[in-house]
Amino acid sequence: MQESIFITYNPNSDKEKNIALDLFKKGKQNGYFIYLPERNSIFPNLTTQTKLNINSSNWFVIFSTSPLSETVAKEIEYAWNVNKEIKIIVIYSKHFGKNINFQNTKPIEMFIDDYNFNSIEQFKIDLFKKINSITNINQIKGASGLEVLLGVGAALLLLSALSSDKK
Repeated sequence: MQESIFITYNPNSDKEKNIALDLFKKGKQNGYFIYLPERNSIFPNLTTQTKLNINSSNWFVIFSTSPLSETVAKEIEYAWNVNKEIKIIVIYSKHFGKNINFQNTKPIEMFIDDYNFNSIEQFKIDLFKKINSITNINQIKGASGLEVLLGVGAALLLLSALSSDKK
């Protein structure tokens, strides 16, 4: 079964948006069903297309390295309430910490050190171990593809951090 992945990001973060768009392109090029949120800047409510994209996904990946927006909070709430089978992965920055409080639910939470190049390899290993712990043997190919996509995202985070003035 082909894995489908919904990738979201805080709309007020250009860094997260660029990572999501790059992962979308790379995922499509590698034959994965990748979805992004369709957003309306005037109305913060979830669009019908975003809801359909979440409903169609096996995985819900959140890059949350900046303050959580109301829009992403609504997407998370929708995913948990409507798609009971979806597996959620949240990627936080080690430097900024957790910014999402999941009550009564437990997503896969990952932390990446955006300033340490070696952390990317460890991030991939840790992510694969966590996915394997909840994925059955028939889905390892999809999980491996997800690992590759998230590894690309981690590399982009690192490059963005290294080129920023905030070091």
